[in-house]
Amino acid sequence: MANVFPPVRTESRIPKKVLVELHGLESAACEITSTVNVSLHGIRVLTKGPWALNQDVSVRSFPGHLHSRAHVVYCKPLPDDSFSVGLELLQPTGDWPALSKPSPVPRPH
Repeated sequence: MANVFPPVRTESRIPKKVLVELHGLESAACEITSTVNVSLHGIRVLTKGPWALNQDVSVRSFPGHLHSRAHVVYCKPLPDDSFSVGLELLQPTGDWPALSKPSPVPRPH
């Protein structure tokens, strides 16, 4: 029996809160939420309801200059009855990569 290891994340995640709207592509599901962290090819969001594993969704930021088709890679229930959802960005448009850069540290006056 072969050892199976979980995939190794090759991109770092940057904590970043961005307001986004999720729309199910095969269903009428829709939710406005915010990101927890971002990377060049994915985001983690907190949702009020569950999203199906492998579900295809549309993601749009507020303001709406960032769009992407995305794929639900995990949906984990949290103790407060919300869900942690991992989305793989499949067709990002706009400057999603800029979100994955750390914000500059404010300099004291």
